[in-house]
Amino acid sequence: METINLGIIGYAHPHAAKYAAAIRACPRANLIGIAGLGGNAGLAAGEAARYGIPYYADYRDLVARDDLAAVYVGTEPTRHLGVVAEATAHRKHILCDKPIALTLDEADVIIDLARQAGIKLMVPFNPRFQLPLMKVKKALDSGQAGELVSIFALKYGKLPTKIPGPADYSWLVDPEQAGGGGFLDIGIHAVDALRWLAESEPRRVYAHIGTALYEGLPVDDLGMMTVEFENGVVGALSAGWANPDGYPTWLDVRFEILTTESAFLIDSPYHDYWCYGSTRAEKQYWWRRDVDGLVDEFVRAILEHREPAITGQDARAALAIALAAYESARTGRVIHIT
Repeated sequence: METINLGIIGYAHPHAAKYAAAIRACPRANLIGIAGLGGNAGLAAGEAARYGIPYYADYRDLVARDDLAAVYVGTEPTRHLGVVAEATAHRKHILCDKPIALTLDEADVIIDLARQAGIKLMVPFNPRFQLPLMKVKKALDSGQAGELVSIFALKYGKLPTKIPGPADYSWLVDPEQAGGGGFLDIGIHAVDALRWLAESEPRRVYAHIGTALYEGLPVDDLGMMTVEFENGVVGALSAGWANPDGYPTWLDVRFEILTTESAFLIDSPYHDYWCYGSTRAEKQYWWRRDVDGLVDEFVRAILEHREPAITGQDARAALAIALAAYESARTGRVIHIT
């Protein structure tokens, strides 16, 4: 079986450790190095030692390796452009965590760098590789479910600064580094899912986004958005850091999908079980098939010399919708997307 060598740049993103494990487990991939850049460099170094692979204090030394084919980028989004510029200069394929950038102009530069270098650029939007949504998408594509009418999505998590463990994710509540708060952090996955399921481009967006739950938080913690697509499908999303400390699971993801023939309810996209203790019950996820699927798709796209399922343009489109939602919330107006 043909395999490729991958590296990881940055452990600032909460997803980085999951992608390290998924790359390590992927039969078509070899994890050959981890580089520290941005937050949690100590955690990155510790992970490299645990996996028995080299750690690079300067990510450029990792990118310069001739035997390296691709990198996962888990830095703060403000560092994405610099990393992409370096990686594309060495013709390395890129799996860049969300959001692709904080502005559309910067997203365009990233996409253009990848195009000029002839490399694969993918952003891992998890819902596209969650089994229940994949089954609904198949039913929609086959026509057996009728025509899509509307989609309601809910995506709630806990405040990222409360993620257990030694890592520091405080940049996610810094507007200069994160570009937005809970709605952008958690919601952009579902924003992409709305567009993917609708198979249409957005026409107009209306949203209310703000700080409703954590007084004094410098970024938003919760948002609600309605998006109308060009084909008439209406999507709605409620997303943010809405789950309180005592909530029985860290992350809630739900989709209600209405067609002319069917109604689909997805109340958990993951494989989970309930653990009951003497004082509280907790839901545990025992398999994140989505992360494994995303890594496998990225690697297969490289080996098969094709575009990945989620392209840089898809990532830009999701960012455009999210930014329009923030503009709507700021102005109180419906935003028309051209």
